[in-house]
Amino acid sequence: MTRARFPIESDLIPYSASFPPGQRWLVLAPHPDDEVFGMGATAALAAARGVEVRVAIVTDGAAQGDAAEREAAAAAAAVALGVPAPEFWRLADRSLRPAGAALGERVREAFTRLAPDVVFVPSPVELHPDHRALALAVQRAVRAATLGGLRERPPHAVAAYEVGTPLAPNLLVAADGGWEAKRRAGACYAAQLAFHRYDEVAEALATLRSLTLNGVARAEAFHLLPAWAVARLSARGWAARMGATPPVARG
Repeated sequence: MTRARFPIESDLIPYSASFPPGQRWLVLAPHPDDEVFGMGATAALAAARGVEVRVAIVTDGAAQGDAAEREAAAAAAAVALGVPAPEFWRLADRSLRPAGAALGERVREAFTRLAPDVVFVPSPVELHPDHRALALAVQRAVRAATLGGLRERPPHAVAAYEVGTPLAPNLLVAADGGWEAKRRAGACYAAQLAFHRYDEVAEALATLRSLTLNGVARAEAFHLLPAWAVARLSARGWAARMGATPPVARG
């Protein structure tokens, strides 16, 4: 009987930086600001490399501020990152559900219209319910697009990113070259920073993510999988890949 090897550090986290694949990206942000504080440096670096980065803001963000002001901030942040103006789906803040008809329709339509190589979405282990719901809605849409992982259709890969909750990454992006753009974009969300210092949370996470990368001060973390693999996993199995623990039974 072969005994499983106890994992070493490099089994658990990358020890070298890399970059997400593809020339067409779709970044889904549950609220105006998640696209910046979650993966703004990576988006800026991709745009500088010539990647077509499209951003969709899913909710109106009205649960934490004025919706119109938040849209204006998102438009200014896109300029700071060097990406095209985002599209706004304007679903109600804190209303997202994994099986929601309106959300599912918008995600599937974006897949068809934009044909992204990679779709980026907050991870299913995030604390905010809109973040988790959007992740699972994307998984459902990927299943539909690929017939459960049996056919090749856009998107070809799914990259989960972290906003406020660490995930177990399999890809780290050296973010130093895009960090100033991320800071400028984050400053556009002054009203949100008055609620909470999301920029400091992003800085802390990026510093933590640089721990295993030589010569890197800040990094952004992702869990990247082929779309067919995401389609074939259960929702719980996908989240488990990123460090989710099973629900605790109540005695």
